[in-house]
Amino acid sequence: MYFKHPEILYALFVLIIPVIIHLFRLQRFEKVSFTNVKLLKQIEQESRKSATLKKWLILLTRLLMLAALILAFAQPFFAKEQNKKNAETYIYLDNSMSMLIKGEKGSLLQSSIKDLIDNFKNKSQKITLITNDKVYKNISVGEELLNIEPTPFQKDLKQVLLQIHSTSGDKNSTGKNILLISDFQGKTGKDLETDSINKYFLIHLKPVKAQNIFIDSIWISNKDNENISLKTRIRNFNTPDKDVNISLYINNVLEGKTSILSKKEESKEVVFTIGNEKNIQGKISIDAPDLQFDNTRFFSFNTPQRTRVLVIGKNDPFLNKIYDDETFTYSHRSLKTLDYSLINNQDLIILNRIEKIGKPLTESLKAYIRQDANLVIIPAVNIDMISYNKLFTVLNLGMIKEKISKKKLITKINYKNPFFKSVFQKQIRNFQYPYTNISYNTKINQGSNLLLYEDQKGFITRKRLSNSNIYWISSPLLSETTNFINSPLIIPVFYNFSLKNLTKEGLYFEIGKDNIFEVSASLKNNEVLHLVNDELDFIPRQEQKYDKVIIRTKDKPSKPGIYQVKKQDQIIKNIAYNYSGFESILQYASAKEITKNNDHVTVYNDLNSAFKHINEQNKTKDLWQLFLIFALIFLIIEILLQRLL
Repeated sequence: MYFKHPEILYALFVLIIPVIIHLFRLQRFEKVSFTNVKLLKQIEQESRKSATLKKWLILLTRLLMLAALILAFAQPFFAKEQNKKNAETYIYLDNSMSMLIKGEKGSLLQSSIKDLIDNFKNKSQKITLITNDKVYKNISVGEELLNIEPTPFQKDLKQVLLQIHSTSGDKNSTGKNILLISDFQGKTGKDLETDSINKYFLIHLKPVKAQNIFIDSIWISNKDNENISLKTRIRNFNTPDKDVNISLYINNVLEGKTSILSKKEESKEVVFTIGNEKNIQGKISIDAPDLQFDNTRFFSFNTPQRTRVLVIGKNDPFLNKIYDDETFTYSHRSLKTLDYSLINNQDLIILNRIEKIGKPLTESLKAYIRQDANLVIIPAVNIDMISYNKLFTVLNLGMIKEKISKKKLITKINYKNPFFKSVFQKQIRNFQYPYTNISYNTKINQGSNLLLYEDQKGFITRKRLSNSNIYWISSPLLSETTNFINSPLIIPVFYNFSLKNLTKEGLYFEIGKDNIFEVSASLKNNEVLHLVNDELDFIPRQEQKYDKVIIRTKDKPSKPGIYQVKKQDQIIKNIAYNYSGFESILQYASAKEITKNNDHVTVYNDLNSAFKHINEQNKTKDLWQLFLIFALIFLIIEILLQRLL
């Protein structure tokens, strides 16, 4: 037997007071003389015995009556051993975007919130509610839960359980009731680690129809001076064949509209042609009815910033030709005319056929490579190997071992390296091999070979340093020493040297991912850049690198749209954010998969069934009414004793 209010039991000590009063309340008899007292003495003894017995019986009934009342107010009950204490209740409510799909009673998210409110209505019990983006600790479930909004962020079950155990407040609790409410889209049972101490209830919500048509991606397929071909892929997941209307908006103006037949489990690409303007902000929308969050994708592209290329050393004609267009700002300096202050403002520096590298240049390149930059080193025919190896040591690049003066063929392209992504449509097995007559045998620390000689040593080797790249070309690029400068490979190779090391900036970023981009801006001491739209204004994580700022985002912004990068009131750049397409693919883990190797989990298809089972398990048998009846019985017994005895 257990008590809801055990502190009231201290009142039982009060029962000692009537006992003490009874013991000290002794009646004294007055003696009266009679001539014949033999009969009276006998009557006196009998009267004393009956009076004493009556008093003890009345005292006992009063004590039992008071004890029964005290026990009734303490509210005794019978319960199972594991339910003798009020277990803490932890609820994980998955509020990811996939929970917006319709179930039997509306969207899975809203129906779950309503069921939670209904089941906890008129209950004083406190719970801890965990969602994908917030924690509500020790709250009374009420109408405020209706303010929970869907979020693009997800948590795996392992994260959820770790958070539950870390926020546990009652150290003396015998166990927790842990409810996991989700459609389990993209989740697996590998992340679910249970134990026998706590009770796990898995509410596996299912949509009426797991089908969706959504915009998978947007990209530029072709571009010239006048027009841009904008492609979008419309994907059908498990939806019967359906006509879908697609609309293109540029700067909030409808610029194009078309319709396609979206077939089940197929993807279809649609092309829009728009004018090649300097700054474009737009969106593409479809009219799919199932899930709404992925019916619109935003995009933006700004006037591209020119890549600044500085060649130090010899100004060979092939370099000028490769970097001679509107994409680049090309400049050349010899060692004698070099202004070292220019180095840190470049995106690509090419050391071209310098015979000896001095200490000032070495120190400047050391500082330059710490920022997001690219460095290409092309040796001269005759180099000062000591000065080169000093530079290699400072840059942690490796060591030049020896000069080799013999013909070597360049026979292999490392197609698997991301450097050559989008360069080749297919692997070329038979091509005219370039050659070199002079090369330097070099050991590069943790480098990856892009082009290889026939002896599998590197002709061009790439060394990554954080967000920077160093490229070592092991042969001087002269017509007398190699025909590589006439090879079709030279243009894509040197063009890719100039690509910035940041994540390739496309038409948009996806919310929840590690996004990084740069803007051209010089900030003073207390100045910061803001990301702004009509609803949000926040300061993203940023880092000043000379005349540019590197911006990183992940959890913010949390809603899709076009955002402006602002320096005070000046708009520097427009950035588009969209939800990830991961939750558009409605593939769910089955209950069998999730509970595999987890014997302590009970699975339900709806929240009401789970609460019914929990209430049954936690059901107790109250005894306070019984003790109240006992108190009345003892009161009646006392009355009868006083009247009949």
